[in-house]
Amino acid sequence: MSSEFSGDIGELFTVSEGADGRSEGPPAAASLSGSGELVRLLLDSTAEGIYGIDLEGNCTFANPACARLLGYDDASDLMGKQMHELAHHTRPDGEPYPVEECQIYQAFRQNEGTHVDDELMFCSDGVPFPAEYWSYPVERNGDLVGCVVTFMDISERRQAEDEKNEADELVRLLLNSTAEGIYGIDLEGNCTFANPACATLLGFDDVDDLVGKQMHELVHHTRMNGEPYPVEECQIYKAFRERKGTHVDDEVMYCSDGRPFPAEYWSYPVEREGELVGCVVTFVDITERRRVEAEKQEADELVRLLLNSTGEGIYGIDMEGRCTFANPASAKLLGVQSVDELVGEQMHNLVHHTRPNGEPYPVEECQIYKAFRDHQSTHVDDENMFCVDGNPFPAEYWSYPVERGGELVGCVVTFVDISDRRRVEEDMRQTEKIAAIGKLAAGLAHELNNPAAAAKRASGQLVGALDNLQSATFALARSGIIKDQWDKLTDHADSLKRRTAEPVELSPLEASDREGELIAWLDDHGVEDGWELAPSLVSAGFQTSELDALAAELPKESVGAVVAWMCRTSTVHEIAGVVDRSTSSISELVDTVKSYSLMDQAAVQYVDIHVGLEDTLSILRPRLNQGIEVIRDFGSDLPQIKVPAGELNQVWTNLIENAIEALGQRGTITVCTARTDGHVTVEIIDDGPGIPEEIRAKIFDPFFTTKEVGEGTGLGLDVVRRIVTSRCSGEIDFRSVPGETAFLVRLPIK
Repeated sequence: MSSEFSGDIGELFTVSEGADGRSEGPPAAASLSGSGELVRLLLDSTAEGIYGIDLEGNCTFANPACARLLGYDDASDLMGKQMHELAHHTRPDGEPYPVEECQIYQAFRQNEGTHVDDELMFCSDGVPFPAEYWSYPVERNGDLVGCVVTFMDISERRQAEDEKNEADELVRLLLNSTAEGIYGIDLEGNCTFANPACATLLGFDDVDDLVGKQMHELVHHTRMNGEPYPVEECQIYKAFRERKGTHVDDEVMYCSDGRPFPAEYWSYPVEREGELVGCVVTFVDITERRRVEAEKQEADELVRLLLNSTGEGIYGIDMEGRCTFANPASAKLLGVQSVDELVGEQMHNLVHHTRPNGEPYPVEECQIYKAFRDHQSTHVDDENMFCVDGNPFPAEYWSYPVERGGELVGCVVTFVDISDRRRVEEDMRQTEKIAAIGKLAAGLAHELNNPAAAAKRASGQLVGALDNLQSATFALARSGIIKDQWDKLTDHADSLKRRTAEPVELSPLEASDREGELIAWLDDHGVEDGWELAPSLVSAGFQTSELDALAAELPKESVGAVVAWMCRTSTVHEIAGVVDRSTSSISELVDTVKSYSLMDQAAVQYVDIHVGLEDTLSILRPRLNQGIEVIRDFGSDLPQIKVPAGELNQVWTNLIENAIEALGQRGTITVCTARTDGHVTVEIIDDGPGIPEEIRAKIFDPFFTTKEVGEGTGLGLDVVRRIVTSRCSGEIDFRSVPGETAFLVRLPIK
């Protein structure tokens, strides 16, 4: 591209010829020619495009910048071209731009310069660019001969202006949308701008009501204590005095009606070209915050009073288990002088390190930390906590997770020393045990009474029977029985004993008829007290024909003595059998009681669950014989398990007794056992009315009972739960609907 403009400095425009044929140049031509080199240098070096056009709009000269801006290789490419059609033919909206309306030509039409910065010019490839141009008319000898156009590409300016406009619009939107009041002041403290929130917060209808006002005197003239607030002490003006931002949240500002409100504000200095010109103030009404803070302070004070006055120990721990706070009761229960001795300590290692059985309590198994692991609260009442001197005490505790901003940050633990409660519970349990022993003794006495009475009655009868047998033996000896007849007689006596042991079943009428026949036979054969002997013969199934056969083998004078002796012998054996059976029953009952109570056995031992269940059912038999059916569904592959057997029998007793009481006089109890997942499971089911839904959550609670006052302590199921969970390391649960209540006990095999 040429580095020089195209056209002659001395012939910027077309020159007309005179009458003599000589050119008539402008009077200033010589002067222009003399300064031509300077003009050429100016045109070549300027960044603005410059071109000239004659009255027809044709280009008469152009500088290199003009060619470059319009996308031509050389300025000569423009010479003689119709510049409007070439580079200025279309409006910004895309509509054609008639030459007669072109502002450049205003220099022709009105013979005055024009300045335009909102139109386009076009490059040689048709690409438009925003342009700013100036057009000035050119005269020669007083005649208008054309104009000179200077232009520049203002694309970057437009982009900068657009960006500034966007930024200004964003600032406007921010100022209009923010809830904080924002205003600016100059160095005299007069308001230079304000946003709508500022007007609203200060009680004005429009921001125009603030602009130009002295803001300190208007809204910040008085301190919180009511004293005047000198402007030279105002913290807002610190931005002027020290050229740095300020932040205050313990002062008041004033509405237009003079009403004060607590405010938090920020004041920042504003500089322009390194010179301080004012500051910008942002403020908020913190009335609601102050109210919330006051309520929080009240709540904190209430919490402090509660923590200080409650008898329960309360402390908080972070995610590492370190104490974050503790109340005085906590310090007292744990044996320290001040809560400061607990804060920062690892609480598990300090007060919860050992299980009730003396084994170490790993922190990862600690139920307090369940609030961390499972993100849920826990409640435990069968563990120990420890004073700082190492002394343990039984404790009940609750652990609740604490969240902050949706994130788990720790937990709060509330605990109580339940030593007194344990003593009371133990006393109540002893009372219940005594009551249970009383009921057991009553049932056992009832069970023993029948065989004992039978044995006593039989022993009393045996004395008379032996006397009668002795008399009958003497009479038999006197009757003249020879030795050979004794053997047959003994065989008949043995047969009578066997037949008496297996009595014949006869109807009352048949028995009465047969007794009458036998009494008549005995009387006919001279047997004394036939009425007394006949029942034994009837019971043994004897008939008169058999007695006739016996009489045929004996001397007539010996028949009565033989039959009497046989009957007396049978009677003695029968009475002795009653004594034997009665005492055997008593012995079995004693063995069952010993097995049930595990008398003379170790407290913890391997036991057969079925034996314990059967012993319990035997002990409770008097209550089960009242119309209650027991169904056994026992598994065949149950191993023995190591448990405190006597305590486990107490579990079966309490559960079966509860089932009996639920059934009343009639119903069915089903006892099921099985081996599942490494456990022995025992399920005791009754078909009673079920447990009401509203009390199901409380049935394992100590002292909770549905019985009448004086009928129960409310510790039965609590004892069951403690034995199963603490003593046997097992689990207990239940389900209940009308018509079926089941208690399920799971005991680990290992």
